Amino acid sequence: MNAAIPNITALKARLQATWSAGDFGRIAQSYEPGAQAFIARLNLAPGSRVLDVACGTGNLAIPAVHAGAKVTGVDIAANLVEQARQRAKKEGLVAKFHHGDTENLPY
Repeated sequence: MNAAIPNITALKARLQATWSAGDFGRIAQSYEPGAQAFIARLNLAPGSRVLDVACGTGNLAIPAVHAGAKVTGVDIAANLVEQARQRAKKEGLVAKFHHGDTENLPY
């Protein structure tokens, strides 16, 4: 077995703990204008399929849905995924958000 695997597992656990600590959602609000501008530059066609890996609170996913894309987001931090779900729900948007490991995606 590869000796690096336990280190990767420990790293993922630390990353998940870090992103789950505190209130990143408040910090993420400062990124929203830049995220919206980034999505606008993509000129997504309505119906485009977007996979937002490490979606966090949905800063890229939400504007992509507004642009007409069908969005699925995944993140290692369950609390951030829930914030993304709540943001979409509050705005009346349809998007899928999943808690998961980006190295083990079912897509």
